[in-house]
Amino acid sequence: MEDKYKWLSSKEVQKFAKIKSCDLMHYRIENKLDFKKKGNTYFYSLASVEKLKAKKFWSIQKKNV
Repeated sequence: MEDKYKWLSSKEVQKFAKIKSCDLMHYRIENKLDFKKKGNTYFYSLASVEKLKAKKFWSIQKKNV
């Protein structure tokens, strides 16, 4: 993948964002993550994963306040 963006596999995203594969699928379907499919494998842009992780963190913080 020769793009200006860094791309992560599904397993890498799950570890990095601490989410389950089902959640990852829902985020992809809802277009909350930029992704590419190569063969049977999905790759997600690091920038969109970081943005989602930050949103998830802030929504958890708001619930706890």
